[in-house]
Amino acid sequence: MTKVAEDDIPPGFEAYYHPGPFGELVGPYYHKDLSDGGFIRAFRALEKHINQVGLVQGGMLCTFTDQLITTSLIRAGIEAVTVNLNISFMSSVKLGEWVEGLSEITREGGRVVWARGVLTSGDKTVLTAQGLWQKVSFGEGLIDRADQAG
Repeated sequence: MTKVAEDDIPPGFEAYYHPGPFGELVGPYYHKDLSDGGFIRAFRALEKHINQVGLVQGGMLCTFTDQLITTSLIRAGIEAVTVNLNISFMSSVKLGEWVEGLSEITREGGRVVWARGVLTSGDKTVLTAQGLWQKVSFGEGLIDRADQAG
């Protein structure tokens, strides 16, 4: 496979701090704050993300989406764990492509939160997702690690 530069990042994006062994496996991720208070999370499809047929592994896209939506909850001050995540794959991602994700909370109940997300690459929709998260308490509270970057 062709080597893809990890540092080929579009303007406005910064490295997203995701510590630990799991973060090293799936990352690197990138982050961009939006003027409306939202954010875009992104990654460049590297060789380690590619499956045996030359496309980004579906599990990578699912992991990225789960983390993306959960970050939306954290930024809204909601501590929660994923209960259900429905993914619809719309298009594939190839080596070297830049993938961006947006997410939003759609509804909040007493003990649960509904949210959705979408991944795009260029002008194509890669996947759509919607899910349910159960509110929990982690004690110390969670923070968005993008605030720790740098």
